[in-house]
Amino acid sequence: MQTHMEKKMRNRCVMGLAILLGLLAVFLLLSICIGSVSVSPQEVLAVLQGKAGLDTARDIVLSIRLPRALAALFLGGALALSGYLLQSFFHNPIAGPFVLGISSGAKMVVALTMIIFLKYIGHFS
Repeated sequence: MQTHMEKKMRNRCVMGLAILLGLLAVFLLLSICIGSVSVSPQEVLAVLQGKAGLDTARDIVLSIRLPRALAALFLGGALALSGYLLQSFFHNPIAGPFVLGISSGAKMVVALTMIIFLKYIGHFS
């Protein structure tokens, strides 16, 4: 049986999660609406629902802004998860890719890959 404090803490966590998800939805919609060509939230929602709308708005939303916003959403989440996993695995609250040398190793792999495959670039174009 849960105590009063446990219920209160659970309710706080659920409320906090609901607020964060709501803010995520608002900022995701704003990131799709705001740009060099402004698209209204009504147009964005119409495009996402598949209703007939302006071809320009549909192209902007589906081809450019939605993929970028979703990529930012997933990559940001993956970055947060990787940081959490690094800190949990090493039991160190300051563990990060720079502290552990992962970033330097990644830079070395990118440099070696570029050096090895540089001679094939002319063949791809």
